[in-house]
Amino acid sequence: MKVAILGFGKEGESAYNYYSQLDNELTIHDNDTQKQLPQDIKSVLGDGAFIDLDKYGYDLLVRSPGVRVDNEALKTTLTTPTAEFMKLCPAPIIGVTGTKGKGTTATLIEHILVETGRRVHLLGNIGSPALDELGNINPTDIVVLEMSSFQLFDLKASPHVAVCLMVTEDHLDWHKSLNEYHISKGNIFKFQKPSDIAIYYSQNAVSQSLAGLSPAETKYSYGKGGDVTVSNHSINAFGHIIADIADVKLPGEHNLQNICAAICGVWPYTQDTKTIKKVIKNFAGLPYHIEHVLDKDGVNYYNDSFSTNPTSAIAAVVSFTEPLVLFLGGYDKQADFSELATTLKGRPIRKIITFAETGQRIAETLASHNIPNVEYISGNDFKLIVKSGISQVVPGDIVLLSPACASWGMFTDYKARGQQFNDIITLV
Repeated sequence: MKVAILGFGKEGESAYNYYSQLDNELTIHDNDTQKQLPQDIKSVLGDGAFIDLDKYGYDLLVRSPGVRVDNEALKTTLTTPTAEFMKLCPAPIIGVTGTKGKGTTATLIEHILVETGRRVHLLGNIGSPALDELGNINPTDIVVLEMSSFQLFDLKASPHVAVCLMVTEDHLDWHKSLNEYHISKGNIFKFQKPSDIAIYYSQNAVSQSLAGLSPAETKYSYGKGGDVTVSNHSINAFGHIIADIADVKLPGEHNLQNICAAICGVWPYTQDTKTIKKVIKNFAGLPYHIEHVLDKDGVNYYNDSFSTNPTSAIAAVVSFTEPLVLFLGGYDKQADFSELATTLKGRPIRKIITFAETGQRIAETLASHNIPNVEYISGNDFKLIVKSGISQVVPGDIVLLSPACASWGMFTDYKARGQQFNDIITLV
């Protein structure tokens, strides 16, 4: 069979390894002419790599998540690594999507289930590419799959347990509209069966509306009025008090929401409240997710490099009441920063440094909301950017990298951005 791998990033490489084992004739398409490819592999590289794909005579096209293929007129069969995995996975899948909190929620679900003795595979954006792990999965295992809008975009299958967190605005540089972004998220529910389980956030209208697409007869909600709630200084689930809020290590109200979503996600498999409480008390979060890095001279430094949209930055900002030194900026995904500006209004601001492609636009938005102490720094010298921000700190301040933007342009990914930030603040 003649197979084209569309995009050769992490998922594309995984798809290449998977399909090459099946005795196929493979060709890689990628718009990067400098992409490092396997030796002697056929390729189509450059700006036209994803155009007029029918002309090549392939039997199958395999779309990597970041590659957009508008397939209304496409005659060649199109699939994705996620679709192939879900078709063949022998174990039940708990899928997690949303604009923010997917990684934290998926990891909490995995930790809780592992603590109860289950064999669990954490896959997708937060874990290994799903196809890499397919051969190691048994029917008695559980798969926790973090699912982005790119993976859900053209998916025609839904997981057994589908969890949709808060959905706001994101990836409008890729999706044609906010409505298309919402429709993509909705595919996590759309193809469920009546015997499946749909989970949504009761305080987010989009999440609640998308759950209505599911034929699942069992639906759980978390948030105000839901099956899992935060009230009276405790986390309550299905009539049980799980833990006191004071026991939670994760900072911020948004992480209480993530915990509630995770409890809903594991409830079909375990109702062991003692184990759930133990994991909640011990889980300190993921790297670069409002991660406390340093306490230096009375100033606390937090790294939230995973913040790639305004919703994430808002969640980080409201986690603190102390004066902030805040770093905002990055790749332009056409996001609206007005709500972030409104959130910052009236809060104690020591300094806000904006930078990179979106830096000037963010600074202008903040200025229009009369946010004080904002400075836009052009150029790509990240050390200069960080040092300019922390030069004015005083004991009691919070230094927070929560860029509200993707890292591309200045950095290869959010991890590289986060590591550079850590290196700089440690040495200054």
